[in-house]
Amino acid sequence: MTLTVNNIGDNPQQPSISAQAFIPDQLIAGHLNLVTEPITVGAGSLSRGTVLGQITVGAATSAAKSGGNTGNGTLTLDVTTPVLLNTTPGIYTVRCITAVTNGGVFEVKSPTGASLGLATIVAGASGTYTFSDRIKFVIQDGSTDFIVGDGFDVTVAAGSGYYIKSVATATDGSAVPSAILVDTADATSGAVTSGAYVMGEFNQTAIIYDASWSVATLKPLLRPLGIHLKNPISATDPT
Repeated sequence: MTLTVNNIGDNPQQPSISAQAFIPDQLIAGHLNLVTEPITVGAGSLSRGTVLGQITVGAATSAAKSGGNTGNGTLTLDVTTPVLLNTTPGIYTVRCITAVTNGGVFEVKSPTGASLGLATIVAGASGTYTFSDRIKFVIQDGSTDFIVGDGFDVTVAAGSGYYIKSVATATDGSAVPSAILVDTADATSGAVTSGAYVMGEFNQTAIIYDASWSVATLKPLLRPLGIHLKNPISATDPT
């Protein structure tokens, strides 16, 4: 609620007093218009006020480049974490830019064409190299050496678009907090339709978030979206 006390008539020197008081379990705070939109909750039983992230990144697959390779080495995606933080859907290219006997230097590029770095197989060493930036894989020399232009394509699929509880270390895109759940939703048996706040002012003591986050780390990420977290203020009775 908003408490406003005006004593101007009784005492012209007394300024107006304005304060906002929030009940600790009250989610909505302030006067910014609330904006909601329908969403699909993809997993878990989540309570009203949960900070959500959207699954925008799906599975990764790899294959030799179109036309095949001269070298018969391999690229194997990591079994546990083939997709890492900050990955975006699309095709990541891995191309040999320097041929080396029993080795090779490969440049890795993102779907936008930006270079992510080099994967260098050193001749005489293990014959492998592990690359881990956006995507994680092992590239290995074969019995026939790679030539310049040989390479592989790693395709990262788009995610389901479902919303789940945001976890800062998630690699499926949901590490980006983007909404606050309107009502309790139980998606333990499958995805369900619900609603999300995508703009508004919210009591920071009433939101629910994963332990990988804090209010301090969430605030700057949510603010550009129009989602503001406010500290509760206790109002006092002026009488």
